[in-house]
Amino acid sequence: MKARLPGAEPAPVALDATLRAAAPMQRLRRELGLAGEGGVSIRPADLRHKVLSRLTGASILFTVDGSGSMGSEEVISHAKSVVLSLLTDAYQKRDRVGLVTFRGTEAKVALPFTTSVELAQKKLATLPTGGKSPVALALAKSMEELAREMRKNPGRVPFFIILTDGRANISMAGLDPFDEALKEARRVRGLGIKTLVVDTDFTWIDSFPYARALAEEMGAKCVRLADLKAESVLDFVSG
Repeated sequence: MKARLPGAEPAPVALDATLRAAAPMQRLRRELGLAGEGGVSIRPADLRHKVLSRLTGASILFTVDGSGSMGSEEVISHAKSVVLSLLTDAYQKRDRVGLVTFRGTEAKVALPFTTSVELAQKKLATLPTGGKSPVALALAKSMEELAREMRKNPGRVPFFIILTDGRANISMAGLDPFDEALKEARRVRGLGIKTLVVDTDFTWIDSFPYARALAEEMGAKCVRLADLKAESVLDFVSG
């Protein structure tokens, strides 16, 4: 990335920066007999060390709503297509990708973090749909999975992408389901994870914007599934 003065820790010599530091002193050193003809005099004060930057991979968790509120097969099909496009790009970059699905009364890890696109394709192809939408449970399970991944791979950058219409209709603790989902969303926000909510509600003009309200509490960007392209999510991950 850049060069620095030597410190206590050993580091590779930045040759170009060392030569630049030594260059203005060459004439004086030759006059003082400290440098031979045709050579370059390097003194300890000239030394510069390299500051290296390690490429950091991402750990991207996709959480997909498989509940009945997701509606038509068109919605599920579009969601799967986008996720698979993103998985392919992540594989090429050697990012790690995980998948959580939720429906009925459960949220489960359908795909532990991996670099295998083939395995992810199989999991998505058999994604079950129907039932209620436990959004709060899905958020809690997702954060649990991301925390596990960060403990195993602390050098990676976590990203959380949830595809849902936000219509929570079942509670983990007997509370109002949507209020509980908002509470869990605020907990996600407190973790400081970069998050994207993909609103899968195709009837957003005539309904309450559940997913957008969820995104606001989460401090997340929100995009509509109808407008979603894999490239826009890649910009989100790389931006």
